[in-house]
Amino acid sequence: MRNRKSTDIVALLIASAAFAAILLSSREFGPPVDRKLHSEIGRALAREALNALRPGGQITVITRDTEAFPQPALDILLKSFQQEVRRSGEIHVETQTIQLDPLRPVEVPPGDFYELIRRSPANRVIVSFLGPPVLGKEQRAALGRVKPKIIAFCSGHLAETLDLSEFFHAGLLHAALVNRHASRGAEDDPGSMTFGRLYTVVRGDLSTAGTIRTQRDDQ
Repeated sequence: MRNRKSTDIVALLIASAAFAAILLSSREFGPPVDRKLHSEIGRALAREALNALRPGGQITVITRDTEAFPQPALDILLKSFQQEVRRSGEIHVETQTIQLDPLRPVEVPPGDFYELIRRSPANRVIVSFLGPPVLGKEQRAALGRVKPKIIAFCSGHLAETLDLSEFFHAGLLHAALVNRHASRGAEDDPGSMTFGRLYTVVRGDLSTAGTIRTQRDDQ
């Protein structure tokens, strides 16, 4: 009886170990999140939003729904953004989450962005963590003059695949946080991957000739 009991215990331990091994092997462990970097991104976007905000205005943030598909980096970014805004006083920040598959390109569905812009008054600042409003020609024409100010975080190579000057000219972008072109030395040295080396702010400036020229913080 004692031997049978011991055998059952050993079998249970082996089964538990096998189950744990299967569970661990099936999980995907991504790279560690750089909390400092994403906090800096959130603060930079908040500063741009506050600079564009009119007295009595409100801020709307568009971000990915991280409950269905957790993304710690976006959670850190949003928290840092909200903290920076609160430092400037009682400013209302509304958050609009979009349910997106993390494997799909970073982009707000055009219909959702169109409706948000259409409903927003002139004293609202829209901050998109998911890039600028990529709208169709019919949607752009239907909007007419864009009333709210729009600020976008263009992560990855998004700024290189889109012509941001078109967004500035159409009034669909007031400022954008974009990737710098990293030097070879920065690529070789992971320790140099700081916010200042990775990102810069681009703003649209209406010149006297009536054309849009973009200005970067590093110019």
